[in-house]
Amino acid sequence: MIIANPIYDVIFKRLLENDRVAKFLIGTILDCKVISLTPTVIERTKHDKGNGVLTLFRMDFAATIKKETGEEKRVFIEMQKAKHLADITRFREYLGTEYITSTLPIISIYILGFNLTVDSVAFGNFPICRDLRTGESLNSHDPFVEKLTHTAYFVQTKRITPSINTRLDKLLSIFEQANFISGSETTKDYALNIDDPELKETLDILRYAAADSETRKELDEEEYYQRAMRQMFGEQYDKMEKQAQELANAKRETEETKRDFVNELRKLGKSVSEIARIVKLTEAEVEKI
Repeated sequence: MIIANPIYDVIFKRLLENDRVAKFLIGTILDCKVISLTPTVIERTKHDKGNGVLTLFRMDFAATIKKETGEEKRVFIEMQKAKHLADITRFREYLGTEYITSTLPIISIYILGFNLTVDSVAFGNFPICRDLRTGESLNSHDPFVEKLTHTAYFVQTKRITPSINTRLDKLLSIFEQANFISGSETTKDYALNIDDPELKETLDILRYAAADSETRKELDEEEYYQRAMRQMFGEQYDKMEKQAQELANAKRETEETKRDFVNELRKLGKSVSEIARIVKLTEAEVEKI
């Protein structure tokens, strides 16, 4: 099956404009049932003569979701997609805007066309309430706290490999960046056998987009500008990604050194409280090492 690549703005936007597909996509990533979705902000790729192409795509929703407990909750879902690490600046700018304008708890979903240092295809960053004196996790759902913190989900499309073991795997399979057609990354061959009706509807949209001449024209234009931007700013992007990797490696080495130090203190018979005081961690953090 030949499908359009959903990493492109024109295609990703088309998926999210379909209410059933948008609920399927968001609900699968968040692992919840999406009761309702109302688009609030839509921004596509902009072509700026002075600064090049802004590769960030953003689509926001006011939503009602249903948790496993059966509780229904109103949230603000901020969905962003980017091709380059440099787009982190705009991620922060948009997030700051939402804290000013929205009174709902914020959930961010980031679809990334580049790799982070986290070795996972899809992962979440969930704020945890913790007692500052004891380090104990607190089961807090206070509205005041929820409105001043936010949960984030990250999908790294370059790490996706073919798999249909879970519902999430099936969804992520359409974002796999492989099996491109005719040297272009705008369309690709999708060979997995799918029986999920919601994913079938998603694939129908992608298959139609791949065959539609007007959509193909938009795809070719978007790909042209992306290539142009890579030629103009590729060296800068590579430098930023290299620096990010070096910082991550340095942090990892620091954590390994700390872990070795804690283990040596344990061998010397030091108590958890003594170790915590020496290495300046909470007792709960020492227990985890």
